Amino acid sequence: MEIKRLVVFGLGARGNIYATFAKTYPEKFDLVAIIENNPERLDYAKTEYPGARLFADYHAFLLEKIEADIVAVATQDEDHKEHAIAMMAAGYDLLLEKPIANHKEECLEIYEASKRYDRKVIVCHVLRYTPFYSTVKRIIDSGKLGEVITIHASENVGYYHQAHSFIRGPWRNKAQSSPMILAKCCHDMDIIRYLMGEECVSVSSYGDLFYFNEAHAPKGATAYCSDCPHTDCIYKAQTIYTSEVGRFFASYFTTKERTDENILGDLPKTQYDRCVFGCDNDVVDHQVTIMQFAKGKTACHTMTAFSKEIYRDLKVHGTKAELVGVVEKNSIEIRYFGGETEKITVDISAANVGGHMGGDYFMMNSLYRALNGEVAEGVTFLDVSIDSHLMSFAAEESRMNNGGTCKINK
Repeated sequence: MEIKRLVVFGLGARGNIYATFAKTYPEKFDLVAIIENNPERLDYAKTEYPGARLFADYHAFLLEKIEADIVAVATQDEDHKEHAIAMMAAGYDLLLEKPIANHKEECLEIYEASKRYDRKVIVCHVLRYTPFYSTVKRIIDSGKLGEVITIHASENVGYYHQAHSFIRGPWRNKAQSSPMILAKCCHDMDIIRYLMGEECVSVSSYGDLFYFNEAHAPKGATAYCSDCPHTDCIYKAQTIYTSEVGRFFASYFTTKERTDENILGDLPKTQYDRCVFGCDNDVVDHQVTIMQFAKGKTACHTMTAFSKEIYRDLKVHGTKAELVGVVEKNSIEIRYFGGETEKITVDISAANVGGHMGGDYFMMNSLYRALNGEVAEGVTFLDVSIDSHLMSFAAEESRMNNGGTCKINK
């Protein structure tokens, strides 16, 4: 197979994964260019990716007419429409970060542009490439479960992840980013759509911001955790960001080595020091979504902030057996009706780049195969991937209308 030429547009956390994959596997991808407007990241790129041409502005990149097989658009969500359409108009196929865009109209504009310019767009729904979900898909396709009738999936966000990302962080306010069902759960909508193998036709959803508001603030709580007398609060920022599970998130407010001293020194009076009961957050902390598919099959998805750990679990009910699994444990059971239970442990040891339980690594390998014209597990294009977003927007519309059923029109 041929080496494919990759451009990374946006060298943040996601873009850096794609650039790292190309650096690690030069026999698969040649990183020909990086577009990044942050000077510090450009300086980092000079050292880390010396073979790539660097551009601080995408217009300058387009003027150079650099040949590439794929452009990975990993810029801020609100910029996706502008950046994706500009790249497609210039003749590039895309690996597009999720969400496709923050608003339904913008998603559809990107979709229409892909048809107008006859460009391939693969959305980074990395979960479908994880060994766990790939195994589930193969089991379904094998017929072991019979015909799938209903799917139940849950996303347990984790109390500390909710506090960081969706109360204090960038996705706390849907007007500034997107609804929770899109920002956090479009992966799950995509997985359900992918496993079901047919279009979703209607959605009903309930949810609310129940707990993280002023009504639940402890007496005497202050605006910032660093001033607060409630030292035993489980949401105290100083506790979360110096914990094993929360230390990773400290990179949002410090560029120093993430030692306790540096974290505690840089945290006070930042937005990540704010009391979780006194932020400007308005996204939900729990939501249940029910879906009906084209042939009358159904699915249910639950999102909750109230879990000790971050994990997803899955139940697939077929006419011959049911499948039960937990993604983070990489464990699957197939419970045959009138028969034994088959237990499967999924191996993710091959994944050495990125995260998402191996999803990033296997997505890039599938992308490489697809670009070489081979059958690539998990790969679909925007005509299918947009369904997850339309399902998410319909769920939010239903939620805002007290669970009313919303039809899905593409």
